[in-house]
Amino acid sequence: MSAVFRHITIRLWITALAGGLMCTVLLPLWHRMMGLDGLWLPVLAVMTGCFVLCGFVMNRFGLSSIRRQITEATVWERAGMSAEAENAFEKAKAAYDGFWLSPLQRRRSADWILQRLARFCLAQSALGNAGRAIVLSYLQIHPEDEAVALGWLETALQGETRSHDDHEAADRINEAWHDHEKIQRLLMQFYLSDERSDFEAMQTYRRVWQWGNDLPRTLTRKIARLLLNETCLNDWALQVYLKGYDSGDADCLEGLAASIQWLRPNAENRHDLAEAERTIAGLDEAQRRKLIRPSEPRMPMPAGAAGEKSADLRMNEPGRQERLGLMRIGLRRISIAFYQQIRALKPQFRANRMRLWWASGRLRRIAAGIAIIGALGILSTLGWQSVGRRPEPAPASEPPAEAPRALARDPFTIQVAAYLKPEDAQLYVDRLKQKNVEAFWTKATGANRTWYQVKVSHFATRDAARTYGEKLKSQGVIDDFYVANYTP
Repeated sequence: MSAVFRHITIRLWITALAGGLMCTVLLPLWHRMMGLDGLWLPVLAVMTGCFVLCGFVMNRFGLSSIRRQITEATVWERAGMSAEAENAFEKAKAAYDGFWLSPLQRRRSADWILQRLARFCLAQSALGNAGRAIVLSYLQIHPEDEAVALGWLETALQGETRSHDDHEAADRINEAWHDHEKIQRLLMQFYLSDERSDFEAMQTYRRVWQWGNDLPRTLTRKIARLLLNETCLNDWALQVYLKGYDSGDADCLEGLAASIQWLRPNAENRHDLAEAERTIAGLDEAQRRKLIRPSEPRMPMPAGAAGEKSADLRMNEPGRQERLGLMRIGLRRISIAFYQQIRALKPQFRANRMRLWWASGRLRRIAAGIAIIGALGILSTLGWQSVGRRPEPAPASEPPAEAPRALARDPFTIQVAAYLKPEDAQLYVDRLKQKNVEAFWTKATGANRTWYQVKVSHFATRDAARTYGEKLKSQGVIDDFYVANYTP
């Protein structure tokens, strides 16, 4: 039996007993004043008043008990007695999970109690699984809490492995504190520890680098090695390669040679290109070609094979299936939104039941989403019967297939985003296509994670790709980009 149901049940019983007793005593007086037809009005007023008064008294008692236990836990915590403080917090949680608080009061008190629990957990010498779940639950709701964000990042950097929930919390903190230098430095170390090369991580590396403060040599070499693995060639990457080579990483010569070969000189990079040229001045032409080879565009497939494959793709796209495709896209978008709502609530339920009825508004939206999905399912079934035999649906656990795209001989493309889930990548691709942008996504597997990279079009030269990317960025279609190799 849930705490809210117990609370309502007890209030109704008390209202029935107390209100019934009062109505019995006052009934003769009301009968003389109003007659039999008007008795319902004072009875309703007395019952309503008893119900409200009972809720007020129960809320005051419950809040008093919780505050008393939290105050006691604070005193024990300041005295350095963690076991006693933890016991007091458990009593506060038990009081919260009891029947004393009304649904509205539970929602008001949840943030305050969860904040105190998160700060207490971070103050301990070791953050266990329960404490980690509480802190992540709090950061999902309040990533703008500077003290908790700093404490969690410092604790997370001490661990060896990090889960998907850890990376989601880090991304939320990144959105809330993109101008906070200390938090950005900790996020950079967090991303580098898992060799993340997605769009958010790259922006964090670049942001910290451009602040101008000297980074440790180990971090500089890690960033340089990551950019080399991604074949990243731009003005900022050139600065990283120069600094990485000065830090003792000889592999940065590869990035310097490639930058000299592919970057177009401008007012911002002319000095760095000259420095790179002086660095590799002692290498002969054969050595330079060997260094440049990993950054050269990959050779496209033969024209005949490309033509055959394109013809096969055209044969597998019958026009009568267009209506079914539109139905599936609509259902997939609603399903993804429903899945994201469930994931937003999951950490809160796993940490404790404290946030359950705070999320009642979301639960109502989820119920409405289920009803909409059911209605669309019935309509789509009727539509499929009119079109013809429905193709076998893909298993729910498999990610959506990568959108087919025309094969091209152009060696360059631009990457505009990267996601941990294929559903998010497909949504962004669909949004770009609505703006008449030729977009697609590809799957890239890193050291510990798999990324789904959103890319746009294909180009014959790196300059053409960069020009098109700047155009989309100036129009507000994309936030940022970098030029990458196009893989058919």
